[in-house]
Amino acid sequence: MRITNQMMINSSIANIQTNKSQINTMDTQLSTQKKINKPSDDPIIAIRALRLRSSLDQVTQYINKNIPDASSWLSVTHDALDQSYNIVSQLYSYCNQGATDSYSPSERNTIVETLNKLKDSFYTQGDVDYAGRYVFTGYATDKPLTYQSDADAKDVDYTITQNFTRDALSSKTVYTNAYSNDDIMNLSVKKDANGKIITPNVQTVHRLQLAYSEVDANGTFKITDSQGNTASITKNTDGTISVTDADGNAVTGVTTNTDANGNITGVTGNFFSDGSGNAVTVSFTSDTNYIPGDDEIVINSQVGEVLLGENVYKQLYASDGFSFTYRKDNFAKGDLNPVMYYDCVDNNPDNAGVVYTKKTEDIEYNINFSQKLKVNTEANEVFNMYLGRDIDDLITSVNNVIDIEAQLEKVEGMLKQDIYSDKDSQSKLNSIKEGLTKQNELAKEEMKNRFEYCVGTMQGYQEQASLAKADAGNRMTRLNLTKSRLTEQKTNFTNLKSENEDIDLEEVVVGYSAAQLVYNASLTAASKVIQQTLLDFL
Repeated sequence: MRITNQMMINSSIANIQTNKSQINTMDTQLSTQKKINKPSDDPIIAIRALRLRSSLDQVTQYINKNIPDASSWLSVTHDALDQSYNIVSQLYSYCNQGATDSYSPSERNTIVETLNKLKDSFYTQGDVDYAGRYVFTGYATDKPLTYQSDADAKDVDYTITQNFTRDALSSKTVYTNAYSNDDIMNLSVKKDANGKIITPNVQTVHRLQLAYSEVDANGTFKITDSQGNTASITKNTDGTISVTDADGNAVTGVTTNTDANGNITGVTGNFFSDGSGNAVTVSFTSDTNYIPGDDEIVINSQVGEVLLGENVYKQLYASDGFSFTYRKDNFAKGDLNPVMYYDCVDNNPDNAGVVYTKKTEDIEYNINFSQKLKVNTEANEVFNMYLGRDIDDLITSVNNVIDIEAQLEKVEGMLKQDIYSDKDSQSKLNSIKEGLTKQNELAKEEMKNRFEYCVGTMQGYQEQASLAKADAGNRMTRLNLTKSRLTEQKTNFTNLKSENEDIDLEEVVVGYSAAQLVYNASLTAASKVIQQTLLDFL
């Protein structure tokens, strides 16, 4: 093949352009410190760079945002749980002292005030928040655990359904032949049918304690046993009582019960099983010392408890599953929001019929690739509603002793008054004093037993708080370990990204110098090849 001048010229120009392009590429690398500046420069490096940058961005998000946010949430939770544990420990200490009957009469008023304050402080810990979000209320982070003011609780009206097992069944001590202030003022001595003087005594009755006291007295109480038998007992405002089944139909075969004055006291029917085939009676009372019959269910709406007769108690214990539905609309500041604990129906006209179903609600943070961490602890895991009820029972027993001692002091004062100086009055007052003395001994024993009982329950609440605190601590440890691993990963990804994208400066400078020499040589060579002749000027 004949090599023409044009071919040599074209070849020289191509070499110059190639060398110039190489110089431009290296010049760009030197100025940007990057191997490539567009994907077409090196598709493999470009793809690898995208993956490394994405991973590095994710790791940075975890380290700089997600993990600090989760850590702060857990820190607030852990501090609140620690405070809760300390409060329960104080309650435990007071109960221990009370169980040994080490409180003097002058200390009893103080202990009542202290117990109330500790109870309020305990539930206040459930209202702590992080960044405006309440940490113990599940996904309802905009709602506190307790009502913050009477105004907040004013329009709250719920129908609450509580599900029970046999573990919820408890007992209480009631007094028989107890003296009241009216008995003292009227010099009324307790006597039996034969006219013999009798002294107060105590009896244990079975009960089911509701979560709230002062529930709606004129409303519907729905009871469902383990077999699904349901009776809705409504105490109407006119004093009458009606009973309906699960479908809302009136229950047949129901007998209305009345007292000696003709007042309706309850109903009797076969809407429940007592285990012995006898009809069950459902009645209402405001007497805290009421003793139910063997086949009787008694509702005391004021103190929020259901008294159970012996046969009913045995049946419920054997069935191990039942529910009780009631209405409460007189909430106040400091009361617990029932939605956080139970299935509820909103009765407020603005939200009438809205159903709240209690579910476990986890709040999770993405803290690593394909790894989530639960940060929230729900209120019912720590802030047991029945701690408050136990404290209320304890306070009631202490106040009972205080009241009886006040009655004794009153009787002793009356014995010294001229108006009661006659033999008959003195005899009656001495009989009442004797009865009150016995009643006081019984009340002190009950108070001691109640303190002793609460020693055990407070241990249980301590354990709940301790387990929750330990769980939060374990999650914080996991979070810190994850952060350490991610920090190491970030360093690795940064190094890999640098190795993939960044130039070797020394290598590029040497290459650039070499390219400059080649370029200059190509220019020199081309200048000799492309010689001007006379023809170039024609």
